[in-house]
Amino acid sequence: MKKQEKEELQKAIEDILWMAARYAHGRHTFAPSMVRDSLEVFKRVFVDFKIKQDHTIEPPQENEIGGLSFRSDYLDDIFNNEIK
Repeated sequence: MKKQEKEELQKAIEDILWMAARYAHGRHTFAPSMVRDSLEVFKRVFVDFKIKQDHTIEPPQENEIGGLSFRSDYLDDIFNNEIK
């Protein structure tokens, strides 16, 4: 793969991961863990990668966690480069 092609692919995946995180944040489905897993794989290949900041994604309020709502359903922590 040529350097330019690799850069274009990296940019495309970065955009997809950012939008996937926006979609999955706060959902009580498999989507948040899929984003986390994909981000982890991507960071193994592109070690210096940092996901694009999204200031619309905020930590959950205390009353939003409980029952079938888990902390891991919220993706605000991935923007601090903490993959859990």
